[in-house]
Amino acid sequence: MMEKRLFDEEINLFSVVAFLRRGMAIIIVCCSIGVALAGMFLWRSQPYYQASAQLVLATTSAPTQLDPDAVALVEPREHVTFRLRSPSAFDQQTVSACSDGGPVAAEQISQNLRVTAPSVPNDVIAISFTAPTAELARQCVAAIVRGVQEQQTLVASTSSEHLKSQIRSLQDQLAENSKLLKEAQDSGWQQAIYLATRDDAIALRKDIADLTGKLELSKSATLLSPIYAPSNAVSPTKITILTAGLFVGFVIGVLINLLKSAYLMQRNRRSRSNG
Repeated sequence: MMEKRLFDEEINLFSVVAFLRRGMAIIIVCCSIGVALAGMFLWRSQPYYQASAQLVLATTSAPTQLDPDAVALVEPREHVTFRLRSPSAFDQQTVSACSDGGPVAAEQISQNLRVTAPSVPNDVIAISFTAPTAELARQCVAAIVRGVQEQQTLVASTSSEHLKSQIRSLQDQLAENSKLLKEAQDSGWQQAIYLATRDDAIALRKDIADLTGKLELSKSATLLSPIYAPSNAVSPTKITILTAGLFVGFVIGVLINLLKSAYLMQRNRRSRSNG
């Protein structure tokens, strides 16, 4: 049984080799055409440039029982990356910065933009953009970064304004308390009332200091490093393009030979039936 299987495999392999040998001329021609077309594609393809930046997202105070000084992102990274995949994420100022004087749509920006979120650090997103010139790629990345920063500031404003409102309210209470404390000293109020008023002032100052510290924990979105826009063009890998052309040519050559063999077999059958 094993010998029969090996024999069948040898026959199949011999048939494949014989088939390729008979159609070698067609396969070589198709491979040559595929490589030539790939070479023409490389020759005619327009060079493009890429700029990239790493943006540290904004954080805000998020105290817990275990860590009162804990901070958190103002919005999840997934929300930022998902938003940047949509053309609606880009305002007119960003579109103008990416147009370089020519007509460009927000859809084109999202097509040429790549946004990733590395696993470490977990508060950074990587932004890269391709354009016909290095300067255009750089200014478009700068405009996209500006848009993200403005959006992050808008999201964080609700939390920061709430803290600022609390601080102002406590400061007003402290001012009123200080006024009462001065009046208590001048009018000779009882010692207990004076001490209670003073203790309230101390507690208010502590609360104001705590809230101010939480407000200072908030950080706006900032670049991890300057925008990188090399002057060298980013071109597709020549080896990959030429190999793809060779492979496509080989496949087409094999298909042509299969169709040719099927046609000859059909014609021979008709000849025999007519004979």
